[in-house]
Amino acid sequence: MKELDRKVLSVLSASKAELAASALAEKAGVPLASVMSVLSGLESEGFASLRKVEDKRVELTDESKAAHKSGLPERRLLQALGKKAVPLAEAFEKAGLSAAEQGIALMWAKKSGALKIDAGKAIVVSDKPSDAEKALESLAAGKMADVSFLLQRKLARDVSEKKVFASITASGKAALKGDAGLVSTLTPEMLKTGSWKGQNFRPYDLKTVVAPVLAGRKHPYQEFLQTMRDKLVGLGFREVDGSLVETEFWNMDSLFMAQDHPARDLHDVFYVEQPSLGLLPDDAFVQAVKKAHEEGLEGSKGWRYSWDPRISARLIARSHDTGISSRELHRFKEFPDRVFFIARVFRPDEIDWKHFIEFSQLGGYVAGSIQFSDLLGQLRTFAQEVFKAEEVKFVPSYFPFTEPSVELYAKIPGRGWAEVGGAGMFRPEMLGALGVNVPVVAWGLGIDRLAMVSMGITDIRELFSHDLGYLRGAEAKSHV
Repeated sequence: MKELDRKVLSVLSASKAELAASALAEKAGVPLASVMSVLSGLESEGFASLRKVEDKRVELTDESKAAHKSGLPERRLLQALGKKAVPLAEAFEKAGLSAAEQGIALMWAKKSGALKIDAGKAIVVSDKPSDAEKALESLAAGKMADVSFLLQRKLARDVSEKKVFASITASGKAALKGDAGLVSTLTPEMLKTGSWKGQNFRPYDLKTVVAPVLAGRKHPYQEFLQTMRDKLVGLGFREVDGSLVETEFWNMDSLFMAQDHPARDLHDVFYVEQPSLGLLPDDAFVQAVKKAHEEGLEGSKGWRYSWDPRISARLIARSHDTGISSRELHRFKEFPDRVFFIARVFRPDEIDWKHFIEFSQLGGYVAGSIQFSDLLGQLRTFAQEVFKAEEVKFVPSYFPFTEPSVELYAKIPGRGWAEVGGAGMFRPEMLGALGVNVPVVAWGLGIDRLAMVSMGITDIRELFSHDLGYLRGAEAKSHV
């Protein structure tokens, strides 16, 4: 018997009742992790009996505890509105809602049917407590409640606590008694002095199973992304990068996206609260973009509105990767050119098997002598050969910055068709403002969904798994 085994059994033997593993570790003066390992071995040898208990409960988050005192964002918005029709911006200010809370308040107030928007003004339809408010009130009072609404909004979390209780068996007591007086360690001093002679050493079992040594490795998804980089560099592309926080100018205006476009709404973009504004680039370029929007360039009539530089300077969490293209085309004008980037982007969304509020896009462009048909061929080859998609198809689409435009769909085994990205030829208005005089084809692919095809998984959340069993297993298909 090992020294640590004997120490744990001795503590259990001295106890009249079973001991919790935490109490056992304290009495034995041994780390809890070591005690758990020892108990597992003692149980398999029949020397200890273990009782495992799992305590499951739902806890409020810090956000929900604060909301219980001050009210959920939508409740504060409804209270600020009262019975009057009030402009939304005024209601947000009166309610004291932060930029992050404004989108949350508006979304849930409209979802619950408590609020409607008419002619730019917010009107309260119902001030009855929502299901989330009822559940929050009950849970805060320690009562039973349907917490699905709170879990959906991350206002509550499932907590599971596992406890282990141990007691010594008759076999354990016999083994402990028979082990008394045995020497467990052969020291260098014993060998020098010869005192090992005549000692009664504890037997050593050569058949003892030792814990496997697990070598470190990259996360399978990170390995997948690196493989993408290697393949694109091998095809003659160069990689560039951009900022996670971007101005609306680069993210939208430089792409010929009008300032009243729906994709710039609170529901589709995360706005930065502090600082809220960034710097615009050189004035000549800004004026060219302004002209493209107001009057048009390259034969276009533009969007015919008064372009506002203050809107353009607002800071957001990058909502798509195409702004990296406009930055690079403005900076580097040596053609022909092949560029790619793997960019993390952020969008408010309902989370399910194929949607997440942050995800990666594989974007890029080819500038020079190229046609739209070349783009379609490259995308099909890329999806089939690099991502192993057995079936792909193109659907005509619209983007403010490309014409013609398509969406690429891939068939995910077990899930069906999923849109995995958009592509097209950059519009003359956009390229004219950038000072680019060659054709440019561009794409932005939802690499997370394509990774699902390549890695053989059916839920996008598995790409970010912390499950060590999955990560260590051979079934973690990180290769392509």
